[in-house]
Amino acid sequence: MGRVKMRPLGAVCAAGAIAMAIGACGTGSSSSGASGGGSSGVTTGPGVDAKAKTISLGVLSPLSGPVAAIGKPLTAGQETYFRAVNAAGGIDGWKVDLVERDTKYDPQTEVQAYNRIAGNVAFIAQSLGSPTTKAIQPLASQQKMLIGASAQDSSLVTDPVMAVIGTPYAIDNANALDHIAKQKGGKNAKVGIIYQNDAYGQDGLRGYQAGVNTYHLRSVAETTYKSGDTDLTAQVQKMRSAGAQYVFVVATPSVASTIVGTGASQGYNPRWVFQGPAWSEYLMSSDGTPKGKPTAVAKALASSVWVLGYEAQWGDKSAPGMAKFLADTKRFAPSQIPDYYFMYGYAQAKVETAILRKAIAGGALTRAAILDAKLHLGTVDLGGLMPPVDYTPGLGPASRMSEISKVSSTTQGFLKAVRGFFVGDAARSMTFKASG
Repeated sequence: MGRVKMRPLGAVCAAGAIAMAIGACGTGSSSSGASGGGSSGVTTGPGVDAKAKTISLGVLSPLSGPVAAIGKPLTAGQETYFRAVNAAGGIDGWKVDLVERDTKYDPQTEVQAYNRIAGNVAFIAQSLGSPTTKAIQPLASQQKMLIGASAQDSSLVTDPVMAVIGTPYAIDNANALDHIAKQKGGKNAKVGIIYQNDAYGQDGLRGYQAGVNTYHLRSVAETTYKSGDTDLTAQVQKMRSAGAQYVFVVATPSVASTIVGTGASQGYNPRWVFQGPAWSEYLMSSDGTPKGKPTAVAKALASSVWVLGYEAQWGDKSAPGMAKFLADTKRFAPSQIPDYYFMYGYAQAKVETAILRKAIAGGALTRAAILDAKLHLGTVDLGGLMPPVDYTPGLGPASRMSEISKVSSTTQGFLKAVRGFFVGDAARSMTFKASG
């Protein structure tokens, strides 16, 4: 089945219930959304229809605007996994519907969207972005609403309501500096950082500074930009004037592309080190594949960019879960091109399925029961697509592993591994304070 077009909540309700209707009508166990029992024998809460054995989950993602290059494939990955689950009979017989809303990567829009759907979903399966997720964090805590945080902000990993997979931004950058210092002989290298002036950027800066201090590297320049800025000339010039040889880029894809393109136009081509969300395959070609028309900045990207991350290379059959991932993609998202946000969304949905299965086994699909299931979930193996996650009441990062890829103009997905999963000294020693 192809991707179902998102429709307003009321329109889907009027159209009738269909499995995996994206933007589907979320239902509680009663008109008031209060907890109750049903023929399933499972106590239910908001977003759970015991009679139909349907669980509605919310998705808050930038489906339009400059960050849609992340939001769209990420959401498609979640859709694909849940479609595969539904086609196989559901989670112990329970089907999953998604209620999607476009946040435009704007905190105020995110809060409005959250308030519109909160009463109709069991939890939020995706909230993309650090500033947007932090905007709904107080509401989620008050309502005991689990949030599938598609944001690796360090401050989220110690919040009980946040289900974060992958490695925090800070740890990724600290690991990259470990690689530069130990594997590239770069103890005397000049390093710099350009980062977005918000929570996302601050977390990247935290890891950068931790790595610089641990490995006694020379940080020659640090500068910010504001979300929405299109002219990055001053920031690039600052790096160039300081002679930075490795420049960390904590940005979104459109900004990262502008930074590299601006540097190339000035004859400045350091090793650009992209924090994961700075990357998109659409930076390389018109259709995101090697067959598409190359972009104006493709050559510069291929010659000078590393991308930090924690996902297997697309198609790598040495990852045990790759075969099923590719089969599900072929069946439920046949037009999907290789995209690591898509893989992330798929893995995120797998973790959320494990949470729901544990809650069902415990006899309750209430907000409190779902949250408790997450806190006591333990380890979930993601088949090598990403490092396993480990959720315990002690909280903390789900993973401290990073990998480094280089941009390749001929590889599917445009990324080729430089170094597989590893954890450096700085990342291993980083601590994370509990929220509040």
